[in-house]
Amino acid sequence: MAGKDLKSIVDRIVDLPTLPQVVTTIMTLIEDPDSSASDINDVMTNDPALAGRILKLVNSVFYGLPNKVSSIQQAITILGFNTIKSLAISASVFDLFGEGDEGFSYEGFWKNSMGVATVARFLSNREPGVSPDTSFVVGLLHGMGKLVLDQYAPMEFQKILEVAQEKEIDFYKAEEEVIETTYAEIGYWLAERWQLAPDVQEVMKYQNRIADCPDKERPLAAVLAFARYVCKVKKYGSSGDFAKPQLSRAAWDSLHIQREQLPSVIAEINNELENAQAFLEIINS
Repeated sequence: MAGKDLKSIVDRIVDLPTLPQVVTTIMTLIEDPDSSASDINDVMTNDPALAGRILKLVNSVFYGLPNKVSSIQQAITILGFNTIKSLAISASVFDLFGEGDEGFSYEGFWKNSMGVATVARFLSNREPGVSPDTSFVVGLLHGMGKLVLDQYAPMEFQKILEVAQEKEIDFYKAEEEVIETTYAEIGYWLAERWQLAPDVQEVMKYQNRIADCPDKERPLAAVLAFARYVCKVKKYGSSGDFAKPQLSRAAWDSLHIQREQLPSVIAEINNELENAQAFLEIINS
């Protein structure tokens, strides 16, 4: 493949994965202040498979609701528009890419992504102004640029993995030696194409450069960074990183977690990761 600037290549790919029409319609409706739960329910019922999967997720241990939810409209009423939007995105994104080549496990990748999403959602409840649903979506999608690389630049992707493993460095550090862009930039372009929220786009872009992240989005970026760090320490799934786990000073300084609180926070995270596995099994069923 000629050239190493993948932005020009990605921009020419006409079949770059897009979110299903039903999901983009739901996203549009949720942004419309005049929309109702009934409007979203009407759209969702046109895709019984998606609606069924979302109901399974709503009734899973991940949400721990005391009573069974029997309809999408009831789920919207209980959980709210933004949670339904994050579930619709989550339930769809797993179907957008095929299976990975030898040397990179998509099963391990999605396990890591789901773990990061779950931990980010949990941590957001401790961070003023950070949305749990947005944190979940950012956590789930943060590594999507890697899948684009694997699908559309497989030779470069494999070379990046080889460099990362050989030198025991993070994926994005290895990218600097092989290509002229990063999976974070590619994920940012993908988020733009999918018309995801601006804060999601910005955090995707700056996820490996927290100090450079705009002040408004830095708390969300810090939540993502800590979630990635925890999943890396616990070896929860695989992301293509081979460096020892580290959390940047910029990320730590942006969080409202005291060092003496860490043992109790980690204990709660362990429970959350068990729930993440249940979520993952439903998504893949």
